[in-house]
Amino acid sequence: MIRLYTDAGLNTNLNLAAIAYVIRKDDNTTTYAEQTPAADNHYLEFLALNKALDKIISLKMDDILFIHSDSKILTDSIAKKYSKHYQDILDPILKKLDNFPSYFVKHIADKDNRYAHSLVHQELLKIRPS
Repeated sequence: MIRLYTDAGLNTNLNLAAIAYVIRKDDNTTTYAEQTPAADNHYLEFLALNKALDKIISLKMDDILFIHSDSKILTDSIAKKYSKHYQDILDPILKKLDNFPSYFVKHIADKDNRYAHSLVHQELLKIRPS
């Protein structure tokens, strides 16, 4: 079983954005955070999941996938396989999800997504101008 936690953050005052994800499988944890061009926060949440799926697929993990996100629009869009404003990034996500025997998506509270959230926050601090 693979547990995936994703998050994104945007500093609108400085026009900075970052995404992050945490992948847990068995006793192994993989984390990643990166700066990304600023966009709206919802799009960034989709982008974080898209990049996380790329990483999981590149690691040749093909177990049952549990996706945890604090983005309600992201979790609802995956469940419906439709997004009014983000279909262009949702479609590749849905295609990548076909790589897994099954997947489950769960909307979680911010407090339950602290690890991914803290990675985003640390990345935004790193890229912030002095």
